[in-house]
Amino acid sequence: MTYIFNRTGTMKPFLLRHLFPAIALCTLSAPALSIGVGDVTSGQIDPITRQVEQKTQRMVEQAMDRRLEKQINTQATELMEQLEALPSVLPILTRQGQKAFNDIQLDDGFRAVEGQWLVTGTAAELARLDQPGITVLERRELTGLGMTVVRFRVTAELDSHNALQDALPELADRLDRNHIYAPQTGAKEPLSETKVPQWRSLCTAPVRVGMVDTSIATDHRVFESAQVVQERFLALAEVDGTLTEPAIHGTAVASLLVGNRPGQWPARLPQATIFNASVFYDRDRTLSGATLGHLLEGLNWLAGQDLSVINISLTGPDNQLLAAAVSRLRERGVLMVAAVGNQGPSAPPLYPAAYTEVIGVTAADSSGKLYRWANRGEQVMFASNGVTVPVAHPDAGMVADSGTSLASPVVAAALACQRNELSEDKAIGALINAAKDLGRPGRDTEFGHGFLDF
Repeated sequence: MTYIFNRTGTMKPFLLRHLFPAIALCTLSAPALSIGVGDVTSGQIDPITRQVEQKTQRMVEQAMDRRLEKQINTQATELMEQLEALPSVLPILTRQGQKAFNDIQLDDGFRAVEGQWLVTGTAAELARLDQPGITVLERRELTGLGMTVVRFRVTAELDSHNALQDALPELADRLDRNHIYAPQTGAKEPLSETKVPQWRSLCTAPVRVGMVDTSIATDHRVFESAQVVQERFLALAEVDGTLTEPAIHGTAVASLLVGNRPGQWPARLPQATIFNASVFYDRDRTLSGATLGHLLEGLNWLAGQDLSVINISLTGPDNQLLAAAVSRLRERGVLMVAAVGNQGPSAPPLYPAAYTEVIGVTAADSSGKLYRWANRGEQVMFASNGVTVPVAHPDAGMVADSGTSLASPVVAAALACQRNELSEDKAIGALINAAKDLGRPGRDTEFGHGFLDF
C-alpha cells in the first residue's frame, strides 16, 4: 500500500481499489486469464496476484511522481517569474519594523544592498577608507577566515567598481559589493502530497557537517533525535533589531541530512551533528535573500566548528570576498558542497558552486533524468536526487519539492562519511568511483562525474 503524508504530518492510505480492476486486466498475461475457478481457489493465482499488485503500485507511484513533478515545474516557473518581478528597489525591514536597507537590482541582473560594499585588508590599508563619500558602517575580525572585513556605504558618485578603483587603488582587488544570494529549490510553495522517503543511512560515524541556510525548525518531529546547533547572523550595526528569519529552506535541507521517523525511514547521518549558520532574511513568504556580509559571518563561525564538510545551497554572483573566504576554508581542509543553481541550461555559472575549490551539485530524478531547470557547465561535479523529493516543512509535516539545493546535501552527507576515514582527495575520489556515469562518457557539463544515488 502506498502512503501519502497530509499537511498535519499524519499518514493516510492511498487506496488502489478504483485503479486495480482496470490495470489488472491490462497487465495479466494470456495464460493468467485462462486460469479457471479451480485454479483460483487452490491458490495458484496468488503469485500472479502479487505481481499485479506490485506492478499496480509501481504504476500508481510513477503516476504520482509525474503529477508532482509537473506541479513543481509549474511552481518553479512561477518562482522564477516572481524573482524577476521583484521591484528594482525593495525595502527590507527588521522584525521591529525599522528599515534596514534597500535590496536593489543591479545592471547585470544580480541583486545587492544599495550603496554598500565590503573590503578586506590590513589596518593601515583600511585606514584609507577615511575619505569623503565613504561611511564605515561596521568592522569585523573574522578570525576563523583570517580576514578583517569592513562594510561601508558610498555616495552615488562612488557606487561603482571603476569609481572605487580610482578612490582606493590599493584595495581594488579586495573589495566588492554587498551582494545578495538566494536559496535554490524549485517550488514557490512545497506540495503537501509526497511519498515516504526511501533513503538509507550512509554511515553511523559522529560526523560534523556545516550548513549555510535559513533557520531550521528544530521542533519538527523529524529532528526529535537529531543534533542541531545553529547560530543566527541577521543583525546590522547601524539599525536596531534583526532581520526576519525564514525557516522553510533550511528545514528541508537539514531533513535530508539528519531527519528521520523511527520505524519508517532512517536519517542519512544518524549520529551527525549539524552546525547551521542562519543567514537568510525574508523578502516575503516564498522568497528570501542573504547578504554577503552575513554569509561571511556565518562561514567564519563554521570555520571554528571543526568541520570536514559544509553544505551551501545558495547561489549568486562571483564576489572577491566570497572567493577569498572559500579559498581560506579549503586551505584549512574544509570541503564545500554547493548547489549549481536552478536558472536553466543556458544560465551562466553561479557562485559559490563555480569556484574551483567547491564541489558543484546538480539535481536529477531517481531514474537519472536531469532536472529541467538545473544550470549546466564545467562547475557541475556530481548529480544526485533532487526532483520531487520528500522533505520536512515547518508548517506541513513532509512535502515534495525539487531543486539543486536538495541534491547538494545528499552529496555533502556522502562526502562527510568518506572524510571520516579518508583524506580530502581520496574522499572525493571515492565519490567519483561510486558515481554512475550518465550523459556523455566521462565527466560532462550536465551530470559531472555522474549520478550518486544515496
